[in-house]
Amino acid sequence: MRTWPVALCAAILLALVVAIFSHRRPPPPAAGSAAVAIATPAAADSVGEASEPESGSATTQVADEGPKPMSLAIALLPAPGPADASRIPAGTDGDLVPADAGTDTLAGHVAARDAALAESPEEFFREAAEVRQQSPLPGFEVLPVLSMRQAVTTATVPTLALPLHAGRASLGWITHAIRDEHQLPLSDAVRAEEILNAFPLRPAGCAAICQGVSLTTESLPCPWKPSSTLLLVSIRGAADLSHDVTATFHATPATVARYRLLGFALPSGLNSGPLPTRIPPKSITSLVLEIEPSSVATAFGSLEWTLDGQPAAPIIITHHRAAEPSDDARFAILVCAFAQWLAHDPAALIDAELLAALVRENTSATLPLERTDFLALINEALAL
Repeated sequence: MRTWPVALCAAILLALVVAIFSHRRPPPPAAGSAAVAIATPAAADSVGEASEPESGSATTQVADEGPKPMSLAIALLPAPGPADASRIPAGTDGDLVPADAGTDTLAGHVAARDAALAESPEEFFREAAEVRQQSPLPGFEVLPVLSMRQAVTTATVPTLALPLHAGRASLGWITHAIRDEHQLPLSDAVRAEEILNAFPLRPAGCAAICQGVSLTTESLPCPWKPSSTLLLVSIRGAADLSHDVTATFHATPATVARYRLLGFALPSGLNSGPLPTRIPPKSITSLVLEIEPSSVATAFGSLEWTLDGQPAAPIIITHHRAAEPSDDARFAILVCAFAQWLAHDPAALIDAELLAALVRENTSATLPLERTDFLALINEALAL
């Protein structure tokens, strides 16, 4: 009996099965295909929605590893400030125009910062601090150029939205410059609001509180401009919950000629965006307004604020000339004077003699250690 026809038929059948299986099996991904390109964040941006991998695939695991770490350029940005009516809008002041590549890049960094702050201020400042700590101390080539605020007239700008967040990096930068490099810091590294918020401050004047969130104020004479009054404002979060808060300074045109917010300079060539409104629990932000009265009156306006979209009780701003300033208010003014002296602020006539006098006024045997060290830092800067 011949068996070779049976063997031949079996071989033909096996070849047919292999051919069918090979035809239905998907080919391996080629170099540069969508499955490979999505493995890198840059390439993922170029892949359209139709190329999205199926759930559970290896490429999905790569894409879901988490957001990219914050870049140093974003970590070096100051916290956003309100619109600065004292300067010409970006694109017309000869600084940087929106068509410049440098401005486009900076605008992208600012937009990323604002989005992160809107989502979680706590997380943004924590990550920014970590990025700066792991990076070399910034030089002039990486620090954003800042446009210092000037006074605005109440007749044209009667209200000012107050910022609710400030960073802390500037004090470390100026300390390194003075003590390690034995020179004064770069002016763009000096941010009055960041130095001020490196210290917890409690004004001793009028206050308003709602659902654990509080605004507290204190006014005192301005040492570098005797005709002006300084207003210290502290904004504190609730003990356990986050809240949406807005706060606005309303100046009275009949009694206030001009005013300005100290610090919170904006990157040169860019306009301000929306201020973040989310206040984390136990957060503290301090700021100082310089108010120039137009008469001998001491009623300057009010602080209007909202909590979770609802109006809260306003604070009427009245300066009591006979009141003795608190230790925290005196220290806050020393911080602002030092920052303006370091930054060569042309609007503040602060010299070394005035700064040294303010240091002596704040010197005390009961001063907290971190404040005593700050006074020593000022004396070291004056000696350079």
